[in-house]
Amino acid sequence: MCCELLKRILLSCLMFLLCFTTYGQNSELGRPPNIVVILADDFGYGSTNAYGARKDYVRTPHLDKLAQEGMMFTDAHTPASICTPTRIGLLTGQYPWRTDLKFGVTNPLDPLILDPASPTLADILKDKGYQTAAIGKWHLGYGTDTEVDFTKKLSPGPLDLGFDYHFGVPQNHGDVWGVYVENDHIYGQKTEQVVAYSRTYYGKPYVGIDAPQRVNKDVTPELAEKAVSWMKNTDPNKPFFLYFAAVAVHRPITPSDGMRGLSGCGPYGDFIQDLDQSVGHILEVLEYMGVADNTLVLFTSDNGGQIPFDKNEGEEIYARNVGFNANGNLRGDKHTIWEGGTRVPFIVKWPGKIAQGTRSSNTVNVVDIFSTIHEVVHGTEAFLPNAGRDSYSFLPNLTGNDSEQIRPAMVTADVDGMQAIRMGSWKYIDPTQPQGLPKTKAQSLAASFQPQLYNLSDDIGEENNLYSTNPKMAAKLRKELERLRNNTSK
Repeated sequence: MCCELLKRILLSCLMFLLCFTTYGQNSELGRPPNIVVILADDFGYGSTNAYGARKDYVRTPHLDKLAQEGMMFTDAHTPASICTPTRIGLLTGQYPWRTDLKFGVTNPLDPLILDPASPTLADILKDKGYQTAAIGKWHLGYGTDTEVDFTKKLSPGPLDLGFDYHFGVPQNHGDVWGVYVENDHIYGQKTEQVVAYSRTYYGKPYVGIDAPQRVNKDVTPELAEKAVSWMKNTDPNKPFFLYFAAVAVHRPITPSDGMRGLSGCGPYGDFIQDLDQSVGHILEVLEYMGVADNTLVLFTSDNGGQIPFDKNEGEEIYARNVGFNANGNLRGDKHTIWEGGTRVPFIVKWPGKIAQGTRSSNTVNVVDIFSTIHEVVHGTEAFLPNAGRDSYSFLPNLTGNDSEQIRPAMVTADVDGMQAIRMGSWKYIDPTQPQGLPKTKAQSLAASFQPQLYNLSDDIGEENNLYSTNPKMAAKLRKELERLRNNTSK
């Protein structure tokens, strides 16, 4: 009897130690780390000092400090060079073309593009007791109707995808709605009345919902303040996950009054500095809360900077003309298949786990955030139904094994759904069109879009098309692209 009791006591002690070790493996506080994912909007690869921007053009002290205290990835990409698809990839760990969105973005009246029955990044964290919030730009739709009535309850939405709280811009900075959404209703909505406003956004009238209207120049600081307010009010006994989706530096370029005139390349640079300041506000509050040492912070962008080369004026054009290169020395910008469209800044800080001031040249993608965070809190990569199938955990890179290239291949796409595949330094751009393209667009692409092959190791500017001189490599990459298109798992 005594022996049996002793065995049970010893077994209980062992199980306690194992559980404590597993649950506390990421923190001296005995619980998983808080997680903050910051997704900038249209923020180019060369838009921070840490990634090469000259300080006489822009100054990004908070993002630079984040890079100095963590790891910078120099070959990080988005799954598409446009807003909505990247947000799909971030939250699901899957290429966005596996959903119904084969090209383009969700429009103002479109329903929720994600399936609430499929796991999201917020779901896998909520399963581990995390408090969760989505604050900032949403751009994934609300509800189920073909045309959503924004004066009614906006469900399903973020609250049905694992988030406890949502405060957001429904579509884009300066969108036709002109209001915020809080949880599943218009923030501050007074009545269901809709009135006509005289102001416009790129020629489109604002809808005029009877609620407080956003002031574009104030949106960036207001969203940051909402984020820190939510963090300060979380339960200190539970970890939290903040998905902060900034609106900067998406058009219209509207720096705050406090930042206007402080950069060296006009309002566009001022707006970049507004973004940096909002990141700094979040990081500083983590310090004041006393939780910074137990918080994993990840900063990236949804695609490259938008520099409309077909225009002769505008804030971005002025910045370019004075010498500022938002996308560094990369070819292309937002919407395009080139590196300038999908290669983005990617910085991760995790005190005590990531060596300070480190760099990684390994290829990662925004869809990999899903499996990486899954491994941080669950101990394994994500192998879930309808989630994580295209996501690879780069946790080993973060924690010391940076010599290992974990991702074997990567698919990216442009605004029209045209795809490219990367394997090592080789990049193949495929002329296959997605289904459903409008006829005029399909005809235009068929006439102009050619297969291309580049070796980025010595041609980062994608100037020398090797498709005709290296057909074997092109065929190898095309075959792998087809395999990935047809596969439902890694």
